[in-house]
Amino acid sequence: MIIFRNHAETMTQEHIPTTMKALRLVKYNENYQLRSDVPVPNPGPGELLIRVAAAGFCHTDYQVYQGAYGTQLPFTGSHEPAGTIVKLGSDVPGNWKVNDRVGVLNFRNPCNECNGCRWRMTIYKSLDARYCENKTMSGILRADGGFAEYMIASHYALVHLPDNLSFEQAAPLMCAGATVWNAVKETGLEKGQSIAIVGIGGLGVLAVQFAKSRGLRVVAIDNRDIGLKLASEVPAHLRPDQVINFNSHDAIQKILEFTDGIGLSGAVVCTDDVPASDWALHRLQPRGVCVVLGLPESGFKFDAFNLVFRELVVKGSLHCPVDEVKAMIKAVSANGVVSHLTVLPLEKAEDIPDRATAHSFTGRLVITL
Repeated sequence: MIIFRNHAETMTQEHIPTTMKALRLVKYNENYQLRSDVPVPNPGPGELLIRVAAAGFCHTDYQVYQGAYGTQLPFTGSHEPAGTIVKLGSDVPGNWKVNDRVGVLNFRNPCNECNGCRWRMTIYKSLDARYCENKTMSGILRADGGFAEYMIASHYALVHLPDNLSFEQAAPLMCAGATVWNAVKETGLEKGQSIAIVGIGGLGVLAVQFAKSRGLRVVAIDNRDIGLKLASEVPAHLRPDQVINFNSHDAIQKILEFTDGIGLSGAVVCTDDVPASDWALHRLQPRGVCVVLGLPESGFKFDAFNLVFRELVVKGSLHCPVDEVKAMIKAVSANGVVSHLTVLPLEKAEDIPDRATAHSFTGRLVITL
């Protein structure tokens, strides 16, 4: 039985102000504005008020800044928040309470009317906002995100955080982590099989560690000094078995030697570099699986003969369902998975879109509040 709380049972134990600080996107392609007069939202039925402790910035946030999603402005970005529950609305299940440490997922409010929802109900007999054509995406579309002292979350789009996981480390897991966790899982590979992680940035560092924690034999591939360095700096027990420079003259030979001449079982490509994606497909064994995570503006281009004659599989991957996010959090906590972070306080974060353009930070950028 699911027990729901009412307002009288769930009032916060701390004072909640009426206004708050928030980074607001006021005009596309212009830096954020730090405001201190943004109203603190009030949770409705099935919603909770979260005091944000940390929130990540990723490429999707940059696309919001560019106007790619047609987000209505002014708007508060970040779909990678982590913080503490301070207030519950009505009809919230009893497994949530004030002071719980939580991570917030962005997909909300499936409409149950669009083709995506109809497909989900027909096949799985349940809704999943990831596939809804009219979904709300906190920090992206229709709902403010985590670059604020407080934000609203839906009870079904939350995960509990263990005490040994900091808010700063938890924040990137809500999107970057969930994305690559699902991608590694979607390769369908089993313990002992070989996988390449191509592109070792914020996503690739996590993908390497997730793949190792699943018992896969891992090759980390990049053509940048920083990427190769990051691959070698993850915790020792989660380091890749090989680190290969994409541009080195012996890169292909090293992969063949690593796989006894038959090619890789699978690959996860964490970059929108189109040639790199096709190069990865050429490194696979027949019927190998490649999961692509980049979103190149010009689309992908693969060698048709390579794809068809060797019966390769190319898959997309979008985040993962809540139960898999919970499994990811357990794996992170149990195995000591860590992100490489650049951390900034909210007060110094107005120009992060410019910093992103200039590539002036490494790993995942996290804003603290």
